[in-house]
Amino acid sequence: MPAPQRVSTESLIATIREIAEKEGVDAVTMSSVAAAVGVRAPSLYKRAANRHELLRLAADDAARELGSEIADIAAASDDPRAVLAGTARALRALATRSPRVTTLLFCAPHPAADHSPEMLAPIMAELLDAVRAITPDDPLSAARTLTAWAYGFCTMEQNGGFRQGGDVDAAFERGLEIVLRGIAG
Repeated sequence: MPAPQRVSTESLIATIREIAEKEGVDAVTMSSVAAAVGVRAPSLYKRAANRHELLRLAADDAARELGSEIADIAAASDDPRAVLAGTARALRALATRSPRVTTLLFCAPHPAADHSPEMLAPIMAELLDAVRAITPDDPLSAARTLTAWAYGFCTMEQNGGFRQGGDVDAAFERGLEIVLRGIAG
C-alpha cells in the first residue's frame, strides 16, 4: 500500500501562491515549496516534474478562481455589457488579491508554467458569448481588446503606474465604459 500523501493538493497550491505573492514568482522552486510544506523536495516530484509545473498549478488555480467568479456574473445577468464589465472587474479584483499569480495567466516565465488551456476555456466561452451578443462580426478581436485593456490597467495599477493623482477607481470605470462602447462600435 502506498504511503499517504502528506500534503493536500489544496495546501500545496496555497503554498505555491503564497510564495509567489510574498517573494516573487522566481522564488517558487522545488526546494522552497518543499520546505514551506514540510517535505523533502523529491516528494514534490509526485505532483510536479519541475518548478514550471508548480507555477502551472498556481496559474490553473487562479484561472479556476477567475472562471468561477465570471460564471457567477454570467449566471446573474442576461445583459452582455454587464457580463463584460463584471469580467473586467473580476480580473482587476484577482490582480489586486494575487498580482504575481495573475501574471501567470498572461505572461508565464516559461511555456511549461503557462496555465492549462482547458482552465481558460470556460472563461473564454463566457467572454466570447458576451462579446458576440454585442458585436457578432469579430468577437475574438473584441474579447482580446477588453482583456488587454483590463490586464494592462491592472498591471499599471499594481506597479504604481498611475502617479498623476485622481481617482484610479473612477478611471478604471471610465476606461471600461470607453472600451465597451468601442467594442459595440
